[in-house]
Amino acid sequence: MRHIRAILVVLGRLVLAVTFWGAVRLFFAVRVYSLQHAAVSQNCYFAMAHKRDVDPIIEIPFVLARRGWRALAGEVRFVLRGDAFWPGFLARLVQRPRWLTWLARPLNLGPLLHALGVRPLESLQLRPAEQWIRDWLRVGDDRPAGEVLVPSFLQRIAAQCGEDVQILRQQQLSHLLSWRYQRSLQKLYHADLFVEPVRRRVKQEVLRLLQQQLADLKAWMMHGGSAWGAPEGQLSSDGRLSPIPSILHRLLQDCPPDLCVVPISITYDFMTVRRPRVLISVAPPLENAPQLPARTLAWQLRSAWLLHTCFTCTHLASDFLARIQQQAMVSFTSGEMVADIEKQVRQLVYAGRLVDPRLLSRGKIQRLANGYLKFALRRGLVRRMGRRWSLVASGLVPGNMAGYKNDPLAYALNELQEMLSVTATTGPMMRLA
Repeated sequence: MRHIRAILVVLGRLVLAVTFWGAVRLFFAVRVYSLQHAAVSQNCYFAMAHKRDVDPIIEIPFVLARRGWRALAGEVRFVLRGDAFWPGFLARLVQRPRWLTWLARPLNLGPLLHALGVRPLESLQLRPAEQWIRDWLRVGDDRPAGEVLVPSFLQRIAAQCGEDVQILRQQQLSHLLSWRYQRSLQKLYHADLFVEPVRRRVKQEVLRLLQQQLADLKAWMMHGGSAWGAPEGQLSSDGRLSPIPSILHRLLQDCPPDLCVVPISITYDFMTVRRPRVLISVAPPLENAPQLPARTLAWQLRSAWLLHTCFTCTHLASDFLARIQQQAMVSFTSGEMVADIEKQVRQLVYAGRLVDPRLLSRGKIQRLANGYLKFALRRGLVRRMGRRWSLVASGLVPGNMAGYKNDPLAYALNELQEMLSVTATTGPMMRLA
């Protein structure tokens, strides 16, 4: 029976890997660097920098294929955020079209994910409001919403849904899980959306779940297993990496002393009218990770991510536009943008940094720059004046928190500035392969 179950797990993982690989190839062009670092002989923790929800779908087929059959057979367990194991997670990922969101909302992937070797890890910080409500309904009673949730939260939901807040306060809390509130409850919140003592009780329950989940993962790795997760615990909201909490160090404590952490960085060349390009880089493993102090481990992991993230046309063209604004230039040509990108590429390669290989050819830079400018034109960031271009957008200074969909330029500039905040120590040149 155990052998049959193992075979089913392998087949299930293989089907998912092939499905992911096909879907990724359909929507993205992917380039992967340094896959040899994924084939370390000892058990390890694959630590991915988390930019978008689709990151693991893109990365897992390539990395696990390089690691070999044992990874597919169950040697690697995947750590996923806790709300993925409850109804509503698929709807959270598929926000459009709304009819598809409605169909996906009742589905619960928890049993399937668990059978395939995926394990939950709760967050004590930001979580979807919908999940917080489900947490309370799991441990408490179904009271009127006004007795459980703070007035400011209810006012926000009422305003978004066009309801009277006094009527909403009197509704049972479970009423908020109806379809009409689904979109409003996807925003991430801390536990302070609850009143006391509800807040304290919910946090205690989530902490209890987290401690049990950490114990299970520790036991797995102590017996020679590997794990895959996102140590940041949340997506990048503005292009910059989120802080790495101490939970990673707590997870690795008591694990075999030779366990290593394999950093995996990812970046998207998304400001284009062409198929977006994704560049993945597997950095050299951080050896003896359980023996490192928490701050040292977090610093080394963050540095590895940033040093091995690839620079794209999105980054370099956005930097060009930012400097155009700072210099108060009236207009520019695509040729000037291409020449500037070429200059930046030479400096980056000399400094030992990874760049998209397409940026090593002037002809390809020209095509990429044209795609970037068409994207910027569609988004109202630039205006075309014959053979020249002028800026329309204001507020190009990094710091905007709107995200890559609402403010792609600020997102790209934030990501670029953070990548430039670290320097390579591998010498003046790095092989781009």
